[in-house]
Amino acid sequence: MTLRRWVLVCAVLVAMVSVVTASAAPRQITFWVMPNAPDETHTAWLDKAAQEFEAETGVKVNWEIVGWGDAWSRIAAAIATGEGADVSQVGTTWNPQFAATGGLEKIDIAEFGGPSAFMKANLESTMYKGQHYGVPWFAETRCLFYNKDMFAAAKVNPPQTYDEVITVGKAITKALGQGKAFAMAGTNAWDLIHNWAIVLWANGGDLVDVATKKAIFNSEAGVQAMRWYVSLVETGLADKACAEYNQPQADAAFINGNVAMCFMGPWNIANIEQENPSLNYGVVEPPKGSQGRASFSGGSNLVVFKASKNKDAAKAWIKFLLRKGKLVDYTQNLSHMLPATLAAFEDPYYSTGVWKTFKTTLSYATAYPPLAVWGDIENAIVSEFKKILSDYIVGKYRAEDVKIYLDAAAKKVDEALKREK
Repeated sequence: MTLRRWVLVCAVLVAMVSVVTASAAPRQITFWVMPNAPDETHTAWLDKAAQEFEAETGVKVNWEIVGWGDAWSRIAAAIATGEGADVSQVGTTWNPQFAATGGLEKIDIAEFGGPSAFMKANLESTMYKGQHYGVPWFAETRCLFYNKDMFAAAKVNPPQTYDEVITVGKAITKALGQGKAFAMAGTNAWDLIHNWAIVLWANGGDLVDVATKKAIFNSEAGVQAMRWYVSLVETGLADKACAEYNQPQADAAFINGNVAMCFMGPWNIANIEQENPSLNYGVVEPPKGSQGRASFSGGSNLVVFKASKNKDAAKAWIKFLLRKGKLVDYTQNLSHMLPATLAAFEDPYYSTGVWKTFKTTLSYATAYPPLAVWGDIENAIVSEFKKILSDYIVGKYRAEDVKIYLDAAAKKVDEALKREK
């Protein structure tokens, strides 16, 4: 055999070995998930799910719990470098922002049951420029929690309108003392906008006009909603300290039994069960404004990175997590959130007790618009919101100044919207 032929034969053999080796190598994907449940239960659930998936598909899932404080930078770095996870959890407001970078895989939602398979607001959060770049996983919304014992002491019923919140709150403070009616988030809350938006929407206002790329939250509805929010501390329904609270501090004030009302989410039920199981509480839909009831729709989606070399396996893992039994188990027993698929929502568990209230509320809840510049928009609004509360804290608050601050936020938002592609 000539040397040339020998070299050719060797090359062919090496190529064949490489193909065999590659096909024999176990397929793997990396999954980034946030701390949606206590580690001791979360890790056990993820281990079991990954083992089941591998037994079915032959694909090994290397999962990693990534803290919310690090998640944004980790995902951004993965998009920039093309290295990291194959599939990841993202917050609903993050999904369009990451999609705008071009780093997420476009999703054919028909592969996952089609648009009719998901809660409307959660499906909208996966979209950017008319295309889907994620799959809804679980959802959350806000309702009004109330302390039944404190309401009985004040001889009042749960409020059905925002005006009634004030009336009922005054009766509670008269019976139980100043600051006992309501707990609210303040200047240290990064998610401050969520609770104000509920009041804004209920009174016919909105945040932005996407078509004209203009801020509209500085309308009369926005001004009145902001004044109502500040009035909670101004009139003594909420303790003055609330003006500087973050949301967990507001939640704790209610869970500890110190106040009678608070806007909270489904995950807080787990906090109550763990921290104060004897708390006698109820949950009702958010109060009505002039245009009806409204609430915020949030939660988490699952996305596939465009740089992933295992996209089919990543999508198969998402489908596995969305199976009705898996999703009901994960939301009911771990995350204490709400499933984002209608099939899982049909489980009887979500048609009883407080879960029925959350289910009803989520059906009309509103998601923030899917914009690439949403982070800048939210930061601009929250920044001016904090200034209003800071004025109250130092004794400089004037109701007429609310419009000035909201106009300043609107100017910043208009500039951000100009950058929207």
